[in-house]
Amino acid sequence: MDSSKQMPAALDDLKVVELPMLDPMPFFAASLAAKTMADLGAEVLKIEPPKAGAQDRHYGPVGRSGPDSETRALHLYLDCNKLGATLDITNPRGGELLMRILGGADVVFNPNPPPLNDRLGLAWRTLCDRFPRLVVVSTTFFGSDSLYRNFRGGDLVATEMSGVGYETPFNQVTDPPNHPPLRAAERQADYMTGYTAAAAAMVALEGRKRSGKAQHIDVNQWLSMVSTIRINVGQLSHDAPRSGMSRRLYVRRKTNAGWIYPCRDGFISFRSSPGNFWEGAVRMLESPEWTKEPIFATELLRLKNSDAMDALLTNWFMQYDKEEIFQRAQAQGVPCFPLYNVREVAENRQYKARDFFLKCDHPVAGHFQLPGPPYRMSRTPVTVRRPAPRLGEHNVAIFCERLGISRDQLNALQSEGVI
Repeated sequence: MDSSKQMPAALDDLKVVELPMLDPMPFFAASLAAKTMADLGAEVLKIEPPKAGAQDRHYGPVGRSGPDSETRALHLYLDCNKLGATLDITNPRGGELLMRILGGADVVFNPNPPPLNDRLGLAWRTLCDRFPRLVVVSTTFFGSDSLYRNFRGGDLVATEMSGVGYETPFNQVTDPPNHPPLRAAERQADYMTGYTAAAAAMVALEGRKRSGKAQHIDVNQWLSMVSTIRINVGQLSHDAPRSGMSRRLYVRRKTNAGWIYPCRDGFISFRSSPGNFWEGAVRMLESPEWTKEPIFATELLRLKNSDAMDALLTNWFMQYDKEEIFQRAQAQGVPCFPLYNVREVAENRQYKARDFFLKCDHPVAGHFQLPGPPYRMSRTPVTVRRPAPRLGEHNVAIFCERLGISRDQLNALQSEGVI
């Protein structure tokens, strides 16, 4: 598809298919999962509805020029390094073509609700029976076979049901009745589900090397978010009901020093416990007299008097900018980082030093930079091999060159709305 010379890629021997989300509820988990594998070199074919295109073409900021559906930032990011073809998979002829495409694939990411998959003949059992070597990955709200399989979920629902929303903001809530749970920014539950699905798919592919058979991977949004709340499940199931952490989890009330503090030009995240961090924090603060008070003498006393300590720390932080606080804390080995806005992230020296942002040239959206992956591989680095596809850009390559459909047939199917 792309005649330019490419660097070796980790997954360049794999073919992946991403199905469109046909339910109106926005859900980008499959798109991010497929992007993760595309960035690693897999050939990812994104299937989109013929006229409207995929959901990610309709969300996010719009570029300065060109149609919205081609210049939405979310589309440009999620679909980078993918091939794109249009196909109405609800149409019987479209369904037949999809089966031919899946016959040559290693992985398929399907974000559609189980009842819809049942009606379309895309239920995971159907696909696994027909394609024994195909890794079928379902990204659903509540699981393909759970008691909630017929229910809609979504980013907000998964964030709250998982407990992430309930405990957010952690150690900041002082008035629970008047401080409702916070909604996570953008669609973090979707993306967490996507990364989980991509990782699980790669594990399944490794298993296929040993057994010769693939399997169904059921990744649901609710439990993907549950996995992010770390110790809470174990705490609630194994710890004493009256323990400090258990009580905090039930009431959401602040029981420890805060994690987010205001400073002169914004906010920082800062931790002064456990004890070794406290010693570094005292040095960072240049040993003010209040740190020698008896109420801060031990870890337990600092915990009990955390509100007083927070007030004193805030008073000190408000005298400095977040970058200076960050550098001082780093020098003393104290966990601390600034809370950056979008511009500050884009101009961050560490990201620039790590070449985190990738340059991309798009025929409609023009030249811009994309966030890179959260890892760096030396022998098979992630690069922009192709920009996000225009709607139906690779129809000829997929349907004519790969499946053997004539141009006349392709035109007829396009006029019928199948492609």
